[in-house]
Amino acid sequence: MKSLLLAAALSGSVTSVTAAEISTLRQSVDYALSNNRMLAANVQSVEQANAGIADATGRLLPRVDLSTGVARSNAPGDYFGMKLNQRSITAADFNPAVMNNPGYINNYQSRVGVTMPLYQGGALWAGRKLAAHRAEASIYGHGFMRQQVVFQVISAYARVRQSQAQISAMQRAVTAADKRYRDTQAMEQRGVLIKSDVMDANVHQLRTTLKLEEAKNSYASSKEMLERVMGLNGDVTLNTEEDPQLKMPVLTLQEAINSGIANRPDLKAVEAQYLASSAGVDQSRASFLPHVNLVAAQEWNSSTFGVKNRNTMVGATVSMNIFAGGSDRAKHRAAQAESVSLEYKSADLKQQIHNEIGQAWRQLAESRLRYESESEALKQSEESLRIKSLRFEQGLAKTSDLLDAQVQADSARVAAIRAKYDFNVAQAALLLATGTLNEGVIQ
Repeated sequence: MKSLLLAAALSGSVTSVTAAEISTLRQSVDYALSNNRMLAANVQSVEQANAGIADATGRLLPRVDLSTGVARSNAPGDYFGMKLNQRSITAADFNPAVMNNPGYINNYQSRVGVTMPLYQGGALWAGRKLAAHRAEASIYGHGFMRQQVVFQVISAYARVRQSQAQISAMQRAVTAADKRYRDTQAMEQRGVLIKSDVMDANVHQLRTTLKLEEAKNSYASSKEMLERVMGLNGDVTLNTEEDPQLKMPVLTLQEAINSGIANRPDLKAVEAQYLASSAGVDQSRASFLPHVNLVAAQEWNSSTFGVKNRNTMVGATVSMNIFAGGSDRAKHRAAQAESVSLEYKSADLKQQIHNEIGQAWRQLAESRLRYESESEALKQSEESLRIKSLRFEQGLAKTSDLLDAQVQADSARVAAIRAKYDFNVAQAALLLATGTLNEGVIQ
């Protein structure tokens, strides 16, 4: 199960994007999933959690220790102990004078020790279960972070495309404003218009130029954001040439909510954390039970370096915590509190997901309606500008009327562009809320 989750969560992380140029949203997302720095850092968290499973599993197995060293002593007890272990005791060693002042003895000792946990009150198996659930939580957390990165790329990419379209629109607007200004100046020289008309046209030209600069600045900021989210490191050229297109499932609101509850990786992560906390409660409870270990050792002792005079020991130890100043009970209470806390967090997250999907659903419907209305408003404003231009050329409309129509048309064009890309971002937000946002939804 864990390996499947890991493969699913990290599959995009190993996707390699080697193209020298990135020009589509799908390529941008693929590159981000391979190069986003925060996502890469999170992979290490998953690796740490998996290492925790290996650590917990290792504690279930026998422990083998090898040691070697040398000691030199003239303590009577050590002296006779070492001589006995070296199997070199003689009758002369029992001379009281020698026993009280034995002199120095060297002891080279090599030792292999084995410790096997037989019963730890269930602590080791609970620890193994705790580590496994933490690893699952880490993998689900990574999966949610992948979806967030995909959303960030889609959002940033859409804003870059929006800025590009607004720059193009404002460049046309500046060209039109320049022409209006020149025409107004010429008509003022012919006495058709007055000075205030020229001043109005000049202000309009300046304001339009300002909006063009704002659009350029917005483009630069959006592109910087996109490059950061993608983790762009200079190995590819980024050219955003295609508009984002997402495949949206046909769902009712209730079906979308059900999908979110079933698929949201962050909810699954919290549920896995809850299972881990339950295992933590079992682990802390084990500290009140006896612990039994099987121990065995084989050692070699000699007055010179070498493996000689083998001695073997086999035994079992039983230990039980009688009193630890209340620390064990405190750990148990803390584990229980964490478990209850995660139960509340899980319930709250379900409510949060319900709310997020509802908000995303309403936002998508609103953005769709806004895109339709702004598109119609653009058509109306362009038609109004065309008529006002004709009336102005025939001397039937004032300069201010023409400039007002031009401003309305420019504003409507910018609003229609923004509404178009807001719709794309709203689509991605709903997919993120339902836990189904991935690179596969990009057309």
